Amino acid sequence: MTESIGSQRSSARTWITLIAVTTIMATAAGGRFLVGLVFPELQHDLHMSHARLGSIVSLSVLIVGLSQPFVGWLVDRFSAGLVALVGLTTLGAGLVLGSQAHDATLLALGLGVLAGLGLATVSPTLLTPVVAAWFSRGRTTALSIVATANPMGQALVVPVLAAVVAAFGWRRALLLLGLALVALAPVAFRLLADRSPGRSRVESSQGCGVIDALRSLAWWQFAFGFFVCGFTMGWVMTYFVDYATRIGFGHTVAATGLALTGWASIAGAFATGWWLDRSGTSLPLAVVYALRGLGFLLLLVVGASTAGVLFSALVIGFSWSATTPLTSSLCAALYGRRRLGTIFGLLFAVMPVGTAAGSAVAGILFDWTGHYTLSLVLAGALGLTAAAVEWPVRVMARPCAARDVAPPTTVPIYPVAESR
Repeated sequence: MTESIGSQRSSARTWITLIAVTTIMATAAGGRFLVGLVFPELQHDLHMSHARLGSIVSLSVLIVGLSQPFVGWLVDRFSAGLVALVGLTTLGAGLVLGSQAHDATLLALGLGVLAGLGLATVSPTLLTPVVAAWFSRGRTTALSIVATANPMGQALVVPVLAAVVAAFGWRRALLLLGLALVALAPVAFRLLADRSPGRSRVESSQGCGVIDALRSLAWWQFAFGFFVCGFTMGWVMTYFVDYATRIGFGHTVAATGLALTGWASIAGAFATGWWLDRSGTSLPLAVVYALRGLGFLLLLVVGASTAGVLFSALVIGFSWSATTPLTSSLCAALYGRRRLGTIFGLLFAVMPVGTAAGSAVAGILFDWTGHYTLSLVLAGALGLTAAAVEWPVRVMARPCAARDVAPPTTVPIYPVAESR
């Protein structure tokens, strides 16, 4: 009885710790939107063109995407706490440096390079191995909490930053957020200490190596899904407002639709995470991608109906953040913890490639046709295709290759992926 109570208390502390870490990550994620928030002020004060300032944002996004495998390797090699400490400090330093910039070079170094390197650590790649170590039950639900960091940063942190900008200017906003993140870095380091050291020592040596994961069909199925996820997200982030205004809506309705995707993504992540924890199958992930595709097709069908457009945004948003916790949970079940950071980091790096492709292809199709019909059909078709690709993934108890596992006396059979 006493042991059971103690276990419940330990579990409660772990959930509280995860929420605290996610709150710090959400604060850092707010930094992603700060440049867009102060875009006109930066242009005016530093005399920069749209293209030049936009290229700094692109540099940061590129660094974030390409750094994911390296971030995963660092977590596997060292610890999530150390990576978070260095990453948040680097992000804070980049924001502080950007606040002092008086030319494009210093701004690119601060908000492009340093902020990009720091933001690379504020990702599910950092926390997926941690959650896999902390939780055996409710793992996907815990990963869903992690997935809310970005939408919560957008929904809650950005308005606070906007108020700071209005009161003190963009330089002071960058400086204050940067200093806050530097101060939070050691807090994150302490929170990310492994709360299950006994299980960690045993399980951290179990599971597949990177090569075995890349040889499995499931890894490529997940990679295709993440590409589609990024591709469709690129359309929404870049063209949704323009599409809505072109079919007759004002900016208020368009912005409302965009905001709805963020709030619906939080609900979708929790609902589908709860479902996967209880089903243990790839069906929730397949349904999420199907909803993504249907949302785009619905957006095309409803035309200029306000209710229809907003409902379409809700359907798309419900699937927005859910893909990440579902995929990361399935990866933990399939490949184990031994190289989970690197394996998932390689996967997560596919998503920004898809985002870049989605934005570019939709733009090309619009220039060619003068409307968004083809890009909406393409996004819908890709979503439904991803659903068909993800559905056959299942977990089967098979050993990893002998060269990629620890001695048989300590390593049980670990699952790898096959198709139904």
